[in-house]
Amino acid sequence: MTVPLTRQQISAEFHQPDSARRWMCQINGPHRLEVPQPRQLSFRHQGTCLGDVSIGTIEYSTRVNIGIADLTHSYSISLPLQGAQSIEYQGDAFDSDGAVGAIISPSQPLRLSMDEQCQKRLVRLSRQALEQKLSQLLCRRLSQPVIFDPRMPLSGTVQEWWRMVANLQEMLVAEGSLCDLPEVWSNFENSLITSLLYTQPHNYTSELLRRQQSRPAYLDDLEALLHESLDRPLGLADLERAAGVSRERLYRDFHTHYGVSPIAYFRQLRFDFVRRRLERAAPNENVSSIAMDCGFQQLGRFSQEYKARFGTLPSETLKRTTRAQLQ
Repeated sequence: MTVPLTRQQISAEFHQPDSARRWMCQINGPHRLEVPQPRQLSFRHQGTCLGDVSIGTIEYSTRVNIGIADLTHSYSISLPLQGAQSIEYQGDAFDSDGAVGAIISPSQPLRLSMDEQCQKRLVRLSRQALEQKLSQLLCRRLSQPVIFDPRMPLSGTVQEWWRMVANLQEMLVAEGSLCDLPEVWSNFENSLITSLLYTQPHNYTSELLRRQQSRPAYLDDLEALLHESLDRPLGLADLERAAGVSRERLYRDFHTHYGVSPIAYFRQLRFDFVRRRLERAAPNENVSSIAMDCGFQQLGRFSQEYKARFGTLPSETLKRTTRAQLQ
């Protein structure tokens, strides 16, 4: 059964600096906001939040200076649609306009200035989701946070990435969008995060590209199949047929590129999937229905393995989701 996701619409308009600052503190965490001409402030933020991604547009209609110490839980990625912004980062500075985007990583203090004409597209990606995806691609735990090069010139694959963002933004505001289907949106999220990791330079880029260059091509198709099959069981024989290689090579390539056996990797993906479902559960959903929707039939064993993987019972994850929805 497919349970629709809930799109959260973002809509805010303020004319007082303190109100605009408090709003953006909820979005990106604590920061300083300086408005040289406060009477001219006309802050607007419109967009949509779904799962681990939010996409929207933001403007202040007057020159502002913003100081950010630590985004903590997210990556903030922006591209001016008109006007320009300037970024001061680790003693360096660059201008961001329609030809150059900017990405702010957690734990990276910087100063941002927007001119009075600046209206920009703003993307927020969950830090947890991005680090989890990179960990899967590298087949190991990350030893340090993912820090991107903050400057994003629009050329080649970066330009393609922003086109993807624009297309998703249109889908997120459409009635009856495919985005409301969990399996579809999960694939969109995965594509957005994965392509950013391969497109924009960061402190793990060299390792990531080395692994990709030595990776057999059939694994890409097989991984796509695994992601499409998270709600149903797949056996080793199914994977052998889909891969078209021997069982011995299948095991060898999975251990080389994923660090685990094929079935163990698939099980890891399914547990990640059910955890996302629990974190986005509707008020009338329960652990049993979500687990069975995700293909887990033995609920006692499922709860034990879930706790072993994530350090908490699935019921506790669901309770946190319910509390957050009531706040």
